[in-house]
Amino acid sequence: MRKIRWGVLSAANIAYDELVPALRRSNRAVVTAIASKSSEKVKRFNCPIVYQEYEQLIEDSSIDAVYIPLPNSLHAEWAVKAMKNGKHVLLEKPATLTEAEMESIHHAAQENNVVFLEAFMYQFHRQHNRAKELLNSGVIGEYSHIKAHFSWMLEDQGDIRLNQELGGGAMRDVGCYGLHAVTQIIDFNPIQISMSGKIHPEYGVDTTSVCVLKDEQNRIAEVSASMELPFINRYEVIGPKGSITVDSSFRPDVSDDKFGKVTVRDENNNVILFERLKDDQYLRQVEHFQDCILSRENPVYNSVHSLQMARYLEKAYWSLSNGSVMTNINH
Repeated sequence: MRKIRWGVLSAANIAYDELVPALRRSNRAVVTAIASKSSEKVKRFNCPIVYQEYEQLIEDSSIDAVYIPLPNSLHAEWAVKAMKNGKHVLLEKPATLTEAEMESIHHAAQENNVVFLEAFMYQFHRQHNRAKELLNSGVIGEYSHIKAHFSWMLEDQGDIRLNQELGGGAMRDVGCYGLHAVTQIIDFNPIQISMSGKIHPEYGVDTTSVCVLKDEQNRIAEVSASMELPFINRYEVIGPKGSITVDSSFRPDVSDDKFGKVTVRDENNNVILFERLKDDQYLRQVEHFQDCILSRENPVYNSVHSLQMARYLEKAYWSLSNGSVMTNINH
């Protein structure tokens, strides 16, 4: 069995807590190298090769794939550099701050014949396929409204997610999950987007924000995000016959029971179905990515989808800055 040799660009907590453990649960992955100037943080990874410079890692010919959990503003630069060195790239979400940056990644992946995946790991949990099955079954009729919410309490005032220059903000940090679920899981195709938010007076980033999207059928989707509210993550799809709610939709792995929950209610709000589903979303993401490397195929969620996401996020933040509704957002 061919092994995929991985390098990690930075000693970020998400790499240590989630992605590297998932790699080590895969019998096809070998965590070979890490690059970081933080010698203390690097030690805990127990990697055989340690580089101080990112360039050293991406130029290492023994590395097949690179995981990049750098601050958002650095994503495009290092993803493109890695791909130009022939590396397959798993890039933390959101992939980029602008559509133009994502275009550069898209072209680099094509030109260098490498696999690119934006790390929306939650989508690989089987609860979402179940939600789609139920939606397609017609149990709630043709949906007319979607709500997605992800919030958590950020207590560290020095956190990079409060740094505007590094691409901080609630919608980029956790709201992108809801925006992804609405447009990529439910396949809502917005033509209009507006965003309002609470801007931190010192840091200049949105700490709580709401996106409202509308499609050609005048259906509405709401995506809310916060870094100053209790930990809640869910989305709900509503139709004339009832609703489908997916609780612990984005981080079931850190919920109390580790399960995702799918609930169907009828038009009278009576629960007619409730299912608890457990899965290993980080491992599933890794295995799918490695499948694509070995078979030279595109991921189910590929750079074209990431271009859509980059466009929606950029338009949303434009709306927030300018106090205007963005129309014709697909042009």
